[in-house]
Amino acid sequence: MSEETTTEAPQKPFLQVLSGNPDASQVAALTVLFAGLASSAAASQDAAEKDRNSWGSLEERLQRPTTYNPNAFQNVSFF
Repeated sequence: MSEETTTEAPQKPFLQVLSGNPDASQVAALTVLFAGLASSAAASQDAAEKDRNSWGSLEERLQRPTTYNPNAFQNVSFF
């Protein structure tokens, strides 16, 4: 049997502590926090791409209705 050795490029660290001396539980808590924020951001982006139903939107209620007024141009003379 021949074993193939694959060389993968080293990945960037997910989290890097610049100062202080955190223990493993503190680093794990930060990792869970950032992973949760990333997953919720991805979920909200998927939800934002869907078509929105604008039934009953506030902008529609604030616009004046455009109605036909047959008496609007009474002074117009038709040739």
